Amino acid sequence: MLKKSIAGLAVSVVLAGASIQPVQAAEQANALEEVRNTVINLLEALVQKGVMTREQAATMVAAAQEKAVSDSAARNAEAADEKDAVRVTYVPEIVQQQISERVRGEIRPEVVKDVMAQAREERWGIPGALPEWLTGVRISGDVRARAEGAVYAAGNATNAYLDFNAVNSAGGVGAAGIDALLNTTEDRLRSVGRARLGLTAKVGDSSTVDIRLATGNARTPNSTNQTMGTYGGRWTVNVDRAAILWNPVNGMHDRELDLRFGRFANPFVSTSELVWDTDLGFEGFSASYAMDLSGRDPAHMERSLFLTVGAFPLQEVALSTKDKWLLGGQLGTEIALGSDSSLRIAAAYFAYRNITGVRNSFDNTLLDFTAPEFVTKGNSLFDIRNDANPGTNRFALAGDYELATASLLLDVAAFGANHVMLGAEYVKNIGWKAEDVFARTGVKTDARVQGYDASLTVGRPVLSGLGQWRGFISYRYLERDAVLDAFTDSDFRLGGTDTQGYQLGFDLGLTRGSWLRLRYLTANEIDGPPLGIDVWQLDLNAQF
Repeated sequence: MLKKSIAGLAVSVVLAGASIQPVQAAEQANALEEVRNTVINLLEALVQKGVMTREQAATMVAAAQEKAVSDSAARNAEAADEKDAVRVTYVPEIVQQQISERVRGEIRPEVVKDVMAQAREERWGIPGALPEWLTGVRISGDVRARAEGAVYAAGNATNAYLDFNAVNSAGGVGAAGIDALLNTTEDRLRSVGRARLGLTAKVGDSSTVDIRLATGNARTPNSTNQTMGTYGGRWTVNVDRAAILWNPVNGMHDRELDLRFGRFANPFVSTSELVWDTDLGFEGFSASYAMDLSGRDPAHMERSLFLTVGAFPLQEVALSTKDKWLLGGQLGTEIALGSDSSLRIAAAYFAYRNITGVRNSFDNTLLDFTAPEFVTKGNSLFDIRNDANPGTNRFALAGDYELATASLLLDVAAFGANHVMLGAEYVKNIGWKAEDVFARTGVKTDARVQGYDASLTVGRPVLSGLGQWRGFISYRYLERDAVLDAFTDSDFRLGGTDTQGYQLGFDLGLTRGSWLRLRYLTANEIDGPPLGIDVWQLDLNAQF
C-alpha cells in the first residue's frame, strides 16, 4: 500500500510539471523516476527498521501529494498569465523535509548506517546507471617525492666493501674496475620519486584480480625508488603485482580462507623491516586460514587465530632440478583488548632451498648459477670460480638460511583517537652450520645469526586530515647472517646486514590522502670493517 501511495506521489509531481515544454518535460521525467525510486526504497527501509510506522509514512505521502497538486495548480495559473516566460521546473523537496523534521531525533546512528549501506549496495535512485562489473573494480595509487641525504662517518674503511652485484655481472673484480667497490666515504644528496598504480577487480563472489604497476629498478627486489637527475629521462615502470586472490568466508563469518596465486604483497605479518622490506613482492602461492574465536560481531571477521603458508620460487634454473625456493609458514593470534586496542603475537619459520653456493670444478662455469642474482652487503660469501685466471670471480652464499622469527605488537588506544603501539621482532638463522661453511669455503666463520628490532609509535594509526600526527622510534640489531641481505630493509644503512643503530621519525597529516614524513636513520657495523652511515629523508606522500 505504501509503495502505491508513493507511486501516486510521483505521478502528482509529474503532473505538476506538465506545463513545461515537451523537451524539458522529458528531461524532468528521467529525474523524477530517480526521485521516485529513491523515496520508495528510503521510506520502506525506515519502516522495516522500525523508525516509523507504515501509517506515519502513508500520512507523510498523502500530505506531500496534496502539496504537489496545489503547487501544480498555482504554477498552471501563473503560466496562463505569462505564456512567453521561460520557466525552470522546481522539484519539491517536501518529502525530504518532512522526513527530516519527523525523525531527526528518532533515527539511531546504526539504523542510518544500515540504510546507507543498503542504498550503496542496491544503487537506489540510479537504476542501470553503471554496468554491474564496474561496481567491483577499485583503482588506487600513490606518489612519493623524497629528498634524501646519506652522510658517511669520517672513520669508515676505504676499499673494503665490494659491490658483489657489479663484480658478478662483470665476471671479476678486475673486470668491474672502479665499480667493484661500494662508496664508503663520499656523502650523497639525491632526489627520489616513487609512483604506484593498482587495480583490484572482483571476478566472482569470492575471487579478485590484483594488478599493480610501480617505478624502480627491475633487478632490485627491495625498492621501488626512482632516482631523479637523468637529464629528464623517463622513469622505468614494472609489474609489481599480478595475482588472483580467492577469499571465501563462511556464512557464520567465523572462518576465512585466503588463497593467492601469482605475484602479490607479503602475506606474512611483521612489526618491522628486520626480515622483509616493505617494498618486497612475493611470487608463487600462499594460503592463509583465519578463525574468529571471539564471536562478538557475526557480520565482521576478526582474526583471533591465523595460519599462513606459502611456496615461492626465487630462481628457475634451466636443465637442472636445483631451482631456488623459499618455503614459509606463520602461526599467530590477535587478541582484542577492548574496542580499539589489541595484542598480536606471531611465530614463523622460513626455509630457503638450493641458495648456497657450490664451487665449480677446475676451469668450469657450470655451477655459476648457484651464485645469487642479487645481494646488498653483509652476508658471508665465497668465490665459486676455480680456474687459473686470478682476475675472474663469482661470489655465492657460504651458508644455509632457515629463519625462525617471533613478533609482538601491542596497540593501545591511549588518548582519544591517538594510539600507543609497542612492537618487537626477533629472528635467528637456525640453518647455519659452521662445519658446513668451513667445508665449502676452507675458511672458519663464526656463527653471527641473530637479530632483533624494538619500536615505539605514538599517534594516529592512519592519518586522514590536517594536523593529525604520528611519531616513532626504533632500535635494530642485525648480525651478518641472520637473514638474507637481499630482502631486508633497503634504507637502514642503505641496505644489508651486519648493522646496528636506530631510527626516529615524524608524520604530519596535510589532507585526507596526503602527509609529510621526516625520518632519520643512523647505523654502524657490528663485526665488519668500519662503516657508519646516517640517512635522513623528507617525504611528501599522496595517495588515493
